[in-house]
Amino acid sequence: MLREVPVTGPIHLIPGNDLQEKLRQRESKSPLLPAGPEQIIKDLSRRSDGLVPATVVTGKGKGRLYLYTYGYVVHLGLNKDERFFWINDATPFTLWHHAKLDRSCLLLRSKWRVKARIKELPENPTRCWRKLCKEWQQLEQDLADQENVARLDPQHERYLDMLDIFNEIAREVEAQDVSLQTGFAYQRVRPGGSRGFTTTSTYIFDIEGPVPKRYDYVQISGASDLRGQVVEVTGKAVAVKFDSSPDWNQLTGPGILVPAPFDVVHVKRRETAEALRSRQTQNRSLLKVLVEHQTRPMRKVEVQPSQQLDPSQERALRSALSIEDLLIVLGPPGTGKTRVITEMVDALRRSDNGKTLVTSFSNKAVDNVLDRRPKDVIAIRLGDELKVDPNVQPILLDNYAHELREGLKRSSRVTCENYQKLPEALRWHQLLGEQLTAWEQSRSELASRKAELERCRRSVGGPAHARVQQISQQLDHQRERARRAQNSLNQAAQRADHTRDSWWSRLVGRLRDRRVEKQRHRFDAVSKRWNETRELLRLAHDQLEAMLQEIPEVRAAQLKCEDAAGEVDQNRADALKTLSTLSHALFNIESLPPVPGGADDATTFQFVGGLHQGVQRRIGLLHTRSVLANEWHDAVSSCPIQQIRPELIRYADVIGTTCVGAATQKDIAGEEFDLVIVDEAGQVQTSDALIPLIRGKRGVLVGDHKQLPPVTKDSFKRAIEKRDDATELLALSQKSMLEILVESVPTDHVVQLQTQRRMPEAIARLISEHFYGGTVKSAVEPRRGDALFSRPLVFVDTSTLLEHERRETQVEDAGYINRAEARILNRLAEHYNSNRAEWALIVPYNEQLGHLKEEASHWAPNSKTVEGNFGTVDAFQGGERDVVLYGFTRSNAGGYIGFLDELRRLNVAFTRAKQRLVLVGDLEALLTSRDPDFTALMEKLRDTLRRDGEIVAYNAIVARLTELGS
Repeated sequence: MLREVPVTGPIHLIPGNDLQEKLRQRESKSPLLPAGPEQIIKDLSRRSDGLVPATVVTGKGKGRLYLYTYGYVVHLGLNKDERFFWINDATPFTLWHHAKLDRSCLLLRSKWRVKARIKELPENPTRCWRKLCKEWQQLEQDLADQENVARLDPQHERYLDMLDIFNEIAREVEAQDVSLQTGFAYQRVRPGGSRGFTTTSTYIFDIEGPVPKRYDYVQISGASDLRGQVVEVTGKAVAVKFDSSPDWNQLTGPGILVPAPFDVVHVKRRETAEALRSRQTQNRSLLKVLVEHQTRPMRKVEVQPSQQLDPSQERALRSALSIEDLLIVLGPPGTGKTRVITEMVDALRRSDNGKTLVTSFSNKAVDNVLDRRPKDVIAIRLGDELKVDPNVQPILLDNYAHELREGLKRSSRVTCENYQKLPEALRWHQLLGEQLTAWEQSRSELASRKAELERCRRSVGGPAHARVQQISQQLDHQRERARRAQNSLNQAAQRADHTRDSWWSRLVGRLRDRRVEKQRHRFDAVSKRWNETRELLRLAHDQLEAMLQEIPEVRAAQLKCEDAAGEVDQNRADALKTLSTLSHALFNIESLPPVPGGADDATTFQFVGGLHQGVQRRIGLLHTRSVLANEWHDAVSSCPIQQIRPELIRYADVIGTTCVGAATQKDIAGEEFDLVIVDEAGQVQTSDALIPLIRGKRGVLVGDHKQLPPVTKDSFKRAIEKRDDATELLALSQKSMLEILVESVPTDHVVQLQTQRRMPEAIARLISEHFYGGTVKSAVEPRRGDALFSRPLVFVDTSTLLEHERRETQVEDAGYINRAEARILNRLAEHYNSNRAEWALIVPYNEQLGHLKEEASHWAPNSKTVEGNFGTVDAFQGGERDVVLYGFTRSNAGGYIGFLDELRRLNVAFTRAKQRLVLVGDLEALLTSRDPDFTALMEKLRDTLRRDGEIVAYNAIVARLTELGS
């Protein structure tokens, strides 16, 4: 949709401070970009109708205007008093911009003026920003009306207002938190390339004192435009990848790296809320679901899964393809939610209904889905290579595009080389035709000689020849009788070969044994007569040959026949040799089938002749292919990666990225998705879940609201609690969209997976009864014991230790360590590691984790063992191991348990185990906690341990480990 906007008076532009440098750096890669501001003005005035396509982005104090020329896009930023626009950048015109303009844009009719400095502006320049915003908003409303998107009512407006407040508080709190962080002093900087204006954007800083963490965002103190991300930390050497290639003179030390606010999340949250407010979203019913909890009726869809699913998984699959708005799939631990997601992706691919966007708050969850997808599903991963699993890195967009181009270059080069052999192959084809003619002539001559020989033998041989013919006929008859006798014997032997475990079967067996013996005698007799007849034939044949050898006429005919046969053999051998050479020359162009082995001469001649005629018919096609192969090789060799990326996106079945990445990746900005899946949705705040959900016509939230909720910073919580509307804002902060909706949307839009296949029965029953109302069933085989424990659920009880040994120690403000637990957990970890088990050690407190890692350094073979297997509960959500070791840490006389009262964290910890769950803690203290809900769970755990598990005293397990040498 287009909307023409006349602007009275000229619009003034002033180049930004670094505009010229940005254009200079891109000059070689993008020749269509302007040389400077004057050319921009010239290009904006080039159209004969005087209209310039434009799009508007509004935001709090950050108005932006984008102008589109024939070859590039001009990025304008509004100055504070709205008198002019800064020319911030000019970037190449891409398919994404095509898609954006195709949907809607303003057509500005105006004069354009460029000024070098602000003081050169006239006293009263044209102020057009508010008019442009008003026209843009009207354009969006008209477009939404045209697409039949419902207008907002007051409750929708109030909901979006609340989202805006939430997002603004989050932005302010993060900016304040960043400002309170200290900087990182550096003395020296090492560039990744040559000095000066380097081609690299990664630099290594030698830090003095504390160093930033990997993946932190930092900037050069005093230069907010020099922002980058820490990609590697090696001792005091910190590698930072900047957003753009900086000037070397701005980096040379000494200097200070300071934490940089990562505001892209807040920008995308704000843009998402604005898209909902302006009704510019793919999912037209999203606000009705979120605010009114109203859903549209499901359509009937038939779908056949490509792998076996249980009934609840099948229902989730059918519902995902049937919904018109939003579906919730609850996936308790081990119930196969990843399998269901991959089936959704595959089913949508097979139905040709559109693309799927798979997102999650974490990179790990996205990678898990893409790694398990069916191999014929074409997937593209968008994101930072440093944060993507190595198994999925090959399908990262740039890697995929680069590998595709290199693969096309290699294959096209090989194809061209193969077609270079075509002229030689055609010469061998011509020779084969000549040899087939000679072969055919020699075959005719041999047939004539054989007929002449047979006439001569028959006329001279007389009675001896007739006797050979008679005995040959008898031998054929006896051979057939021997074959039938052999078959009868085999059948009788098969019937007799069975188990004889009753008097009746033994009686029948003896009768069948007799029948076998009878058939064996019959076969022996027939075989004897056959051998005797064969011997008679040999003697008669020898007599005939001895007689015929003395006759000159027969001998002469025999010699002629042998000469003709030799000629045929030679011609056949020549033709087959030429055919082999021809097949080799054509092998990678036109594959020829092999000549059947053991075939007679007539069959072989007919087969070779057919191949020769087939190649003859395709000579013209082969020449055409040769020309096309060379043209294709030239095209792919010169094709830039940027040109391949949109093609890969266009033909992909599924795109995977994080929730924020769904909005920040421009490669998919113009794509429409039929289905958006948010995995691990129980951990995603509403503001983040909305970012991908507005990109698709329909959405599926997959997760478990009985596991870990979204993480909320204490500073954010304190900022919200100061407000009058704190209750609603806290709900947006501490509850996921999934948790908010699961109890309010219609039941047919909520599907719970019900059969778990991960945990031992005892663990699954405890979790199902306490967290899921007994709805989760198990389909697992009983687990066997190991050298330490006979049951899959074990509690190592420290309450038998002395008071000073078993109790926790507080460190810092809210952290705790428990040395007794740490000692036994490390010994258990060492035991399972030495036995090459798949294990993990999980604890709730970072301080206890640090202590455990420090102790583990004394026995662990390397740091990879520690980092890969030790972690907090939050880090292991979504993972699984054969053996899980969990330490409660808390043990005190007052019954204080801290954040262990978040029972969902225990749900996560307990349900990671596939074979064995070993819990370590002070059972007495845990059963007498001040939190009644926690105490109730501990009581259920104790009862389950007594019935289906094992409670072992601390010293007893120490003795077991010592006995085993661990």
